[in-house]
Amino acid sequence: MYSSYSALQRRQLTKQVYTDTQSSYLLVYAPGRHLALENSLANQLHRKFRLVTALEGELTDSVAGVLLVSEDVECTSTALTYFAAALQAGADLAVCDAVFGFDGATALYLSTQHIPCSRCAMVSRQLLDRIRAAARGKDSVTELLRLSTAMAENCQRIPQALLHFRRELCADDVFSAGGKRAVILSHELTMTGAPIVLVSAVPVLRSMGFEVVVLGPSDEGSLPLFLDAGAAVVTRSDCVMHSALWGLATSADFVLANTVVEAAAVRTLNGSFVPVLWWLHDAFAGYPFIAHQIPKTLEHNVQVCAVGSHATAAMHSVRPDFAIEQLIYGLPDYAQESFPVYDISYAGGRPLFVTVGSFEPRKGQDIFCNAIRLLKPEVRQKAAFLFVGKAADKDIKNTVDTLVEDYPDTVFYRKRLERPEIKSLMDQCACVVCASRDDPMPTFVTEGLIFGKPSIVSEHTGTAGLVTEGVDGFVYKDDDPDLLAQALEHAILHPEQLAAMKADCRKMYEKYYSNEAYVATLTRLVNESTD
Repeated sequence: MYSSYSALQRRQLTKQVYTDTQSSYLLVYAPGRHLALENSLANQLHRKFRLVTALEGELTDSVAGVLLVSEDVECTSTALTYFAAALQAGADLAVCDAVFGFDGATALYLSTQHIPCSRCAMVSRQLLDRIRAAARGKDSVTELLRLSTAMAENCQRIPQALLHFRRELCADDVFSAGGKRAVILSHELTMTGAPIVLVSAVPVLRSMGFEVVVLGPSDEGSLPLFLDAGAAVVTRSDCVMHSALWGLATSADFVLANTVVEAAAVRTLNGSFVPVLWWLHDAFAGYPFIAHQIPKTLEHNVQVCAVGSHATAAMHSVRPDFAIEQLIYGLPDYAQESFPVYDISYAGGRPLFVTVGSFEPRKGQDIFCNAIRLLKPEVRQKAAFLFVGKAADKDIKNTVDTLVEDYPDTVFYRKRLERPEIKSLMDQCACVVCASRDDPMPTFVTEGLIFGKPSIVSEHTGTAGLVTEGVDGFVYKDDDPDLLAQALEHAILHPEQLAAMKADCRKMYEKYYSNEAYVATLTRLVNESTD
């Protein structure tokens, strides 16, 4: 039986902890076809249950809860244990994540703030009695599920893919019967800039009355952020090119496509009845590889926006006639949050210069490395330098590794930091450095501004066009390591100037990147698209 689980279910099973729930007597109410369910129930670790096809005469006083099942489904051996544990914890309705398709390659992650009328849910005995009364004795399982969603007072989402539907996922699995629907398309769910700022769109859309579903590949860090924001998330590894999943988009009232990588989806939706807002965060570098997928012209239902002039110019390099609005992302004011202190004692009390981002030629970590080498030894020893990012390019990573080996007391590397650690790092560092050769609007530079930290940026970043030289940051030209080294030397030798720039850096954040400005612009664009 174990071998029939999806890859996601197998990974989750290895991490599960068994809970003794045998004191809870359960019914599994499956009045329709239930052969697959019956077979998988035979392997349940929770043994105190019974499969029934009718409720009348079966609801004895000892029944603690009933699993309502509207269609045949397979479940893991731990499913009833988890559902019973939810009841014991006080839930009156419990739903769980699920996988879909023959091999379970499509996964649905529910949010506690987004619970549609599920195809399978555990209800407490108390809630069941209430919804049966509301249903006036008609034990239609679909009606009982609908009423339980509407009447539950303590719903619990179990973050485990306990169920496996062999069919493909459809819109009814992720959206309720009523209300407005929004689908967000993301080509990745990493902790990089574009997915992180995309999270901020979820509460805006929810405040406008939309149920929100995010479609992306497997989780690489940012999926929990979307769940916490109140969206359901659907993952599939080939989601960018899997047209069947775009059916979710055609059932929506609004689609937000994130980055130019979603060009194929936008092309499919171009000219349809579904309003699409295409949000560009992309550098010039990616366009030669994807330009052939970008529509030649855009129909009335597709509106394009970008995170500043750099991202706009990148699209105009291949589609100069596209009308593009500006939507600079907004970030919450992390400085007002509480987070644990990230230990930077390795800096030895010296000012810490930080760069964050995937290691690739476009991001220019090699330029930063060369600039550090060009510093006079007595100047370099007065500061510490931290590189944060995964090694997408081996040559760049080798360049950083060699620098760390040559200056182990001055230069440091971390592959990844969690979100609270990044916030604490930005709070404590002296300056952020972005040496990108091509970068529309680096997120970590904005995060530094939140904490009043100045930046040294290349002229080929979107941020450069907003910086006032020497007031809230510094800009160097021509991707020249020597010019970057000069800027670094000035910053290292004048720490009092960096500290004095704090207020102006905050003003820059509040003017261009505050959540209030972003919310107002996004709300206007959505209203214009959907009117």
